Amino acid sequence: MEQTDFKSQLKDLEALEEFISKRVDEQKKVTALDPYESSSTGEICSALAKAQGSFPPINTNRANNFLFNQYSDLDVIMQSVRQALAENGLSITQQTKLDDDKTVLVTRLRHESSQWIETRSRIIPSKNDIQTFASALKAMKRHSIMALLNITIVDDLDDDDGEHDMKEVRLERTKGTGINTRYSAKKESFHPVSQHESNELQYMLANYPDIAEQILETLKVQTIADIPKSKFGAVKEQAQKIINTREGKTR
Repeated sequence: MEQTDFKSQLKDLEALEEFISKRVDEQKKVTALDPYESSSTGEICSALAKAQGSFPPINTNRANNFLFNQYSDLDVIMQSVRQALAENGLSITQQTKLDDDKTVLVTRLRHESSQWIETRSRIIPSKNDIQTFASALKAMKRHSIMALLNITIVDDLDDDDGEHDMKEVRLERTKGTGINTRYSAKKESFHPVSQHESNELQYMLANYPDIAEQILETLKVQTIADIPKSKFGAVKEQAQKIINTREGKTR
């Protein structure tokens, strides 16, 4: 009788072990990381290396009213790299996908061999309307392509790599100009604007999504609520100046 009970218990344990093993395998499939590149990348890496060698210098063509410098827009960047990419069998696609309730921009570099690599960025507009969303999306499309192709811009003051940059920083600090006088994000990111201040800025910028996007771009934050508290006064003042200029007001 004891031997029968033992065999029965052993079968039960074996069945339980098999059940657990199956569930673990299923869970691995469910929680497996979604790959950011194809299973093999030899050909696309070789093609990208050749294409990068053919990229021309990319110059700025747009002005940022908050950072008081210039940047290159998406059209200029794509016109600069499209031919080199095509000559090496490369193309870029960008599409938005929903991840739960989040909108994610997927930027994929594709090769004629079907190999690919991609980058993903969450889109977080400062205001819940189509104009602000479109503005945030356009900015992220530009940044994603630059990151994926390792593109640099001539005279980019944010690349932190030279005396020219430091000269501009010193001038900003001396004159007190520029909303972003190279503040320390690590020190200030823990003290965002209050809910009242955030609401005040959002109300002010309700009809100016492009200005809101410039603020986010300048301060390297994703939403108005993330703006460092120490920058609230400068942001509000500069935003009001630009709005007054657009509306023909002198004060």
